[in-house]
Amino acid sequence: MRSWTGSTRSWTGPRSPRKKHRRGCCCLAALGLTALIFPGVFGTGLAFLITAGLFLFGLSQTVMFTQTPREERSGWMLANGILLLLFSGVTILSAFWSPIGVLQMISAVSFLLGLLTATTGLTQLGTGLTAKRGAPGRGWVLFGGGLNLLISVFLCLNPIVSWFALTTVWGMYLMASAMALLLMVWSPARNQAG
Repeated sequence: MRSWTGSTRSWTGPRSPRKKHRRGCCCLAALGLTALIFPGVFGTGLAFLITAGLFLFGLSQTVMFTQTPREERSGWMLANGILLLLFSGVTILSAFWSPIGVLQMISAVSFLLGLLTATTGLTQLGTGLTAKRGAPGRGWVLFGGGLNLLISVFLCLNPIVSWFALTTVWGMYLMASAMALLLMVWSPARNQAG
């Protein structure tokens, strides 16, 4: 049973928020260590997860098209759904049927991620260049756009190596997030404030 103790200003009981934060830290740390120690396994699993997500998104787009009234339908919704279904279906099937199918799937997902990163970078550069010279954050937007374009070049030119390199970076990011969350939970200021 959960109860609030007013004198110590903290939750007591089996589901205290601190325990939830510690569990989150453990999950982030486990994912980060897995990505750092086994980047091939983690990167392959992540590619399968992304491809399955694209399949489900394409399926939902196609189903939504059939369920919307005729006057509100968009042909782009149907085209997007069909293209995502075809891409992800062929990619997952080739990953299971071909000896190098997993590498083809990782390469395709990494290339698409590179294209997405390039469009994000171009959008950021366009936003930064059209902003006034003294606008706050203009430099950071331009820097982010340039960095996104640089990352997209690496993702598109060498998709497999860059995918596993990004997997290692994701592992470091997850470990840093786990440490930051753990430090926040154990912070003396947080302990006093409740």
